[in-house]
Amino acid sequence: MTQPDLDVAPPDAASRLRAAARRARAPLTRFITLRWVPLTAALLSLVLSVVAIYTATQQPAVALLMPGQVRVAQGRATGGAYLYLQPAFVNTAQNNRVEVIRGMSLHVTGPATDAGAPSADLTWTQQLRLVTDAASGELSYEYVADAMPLVVSPSNAASPLALFEAPHGWFFAAGTYEFTLTADRVVAGSALTATFNVTLSADNVAFLDQPGPDKFLELPIR
Repeated sequence: MTQPDLDVAPPDAASRLRAAARRARAPLTRFITLRWVPLTAALLSLVLSVVAIYTATQQPAVALLMPGQVRVAQGRATGGAYLYLQPAFVNTAQNNRVEVIRGMSLHVTGPATDAGAPSADLTWTQQLRLVTDAASGELSYEYVADAMPLVVSPSNAASPLALFEAPHGWFFAAGTYEFTLTADRVVAGSALTATFNVTLSADNVAFLDQPGPDKFLELPIR
């Protein structure tokens, strides 16, 4: 006995649209899942590599920081003036490159007079350490090293207590002096400079010119 054919209702329009949408989304979903993820990771790695290379090849960025005071001294018997200055060199670069300070020099211009403004170039000769005299309790200086190149890295600043000596026969007089510190760099090439002023009164000069051992004065810089 043969069973009668059953009528099958054709799919409605909504069903056909949903099926078509699923078929259209399937390749796009596979493309996004399988293609864009590794491609995005590769592009991100490329960007990070470029940034790392750029950072690593940048010149060291060294800042010159000046102290709030300077110590000056002079001796008529020893024949000249000298100055104790402790600048700081700080490497602020975002990489591990080091800078080398080849040397320092200090130019001074004195107060204007009828003969002009006496100027001089002070020479960096020594690195010192500040010590206290056990007997008198007074501050004094102790030799540490000769003037030599300074290595400045991101993890290691350089802050030498530097002795600068004026030419023989050059002395401080009362008035305001302008100093320019120049530090020559090896890696970056361009020098670092800082300018500051120091004022000595007549009493200051009289104190420095006392007979006997050379004395020094602590003076603020501006």
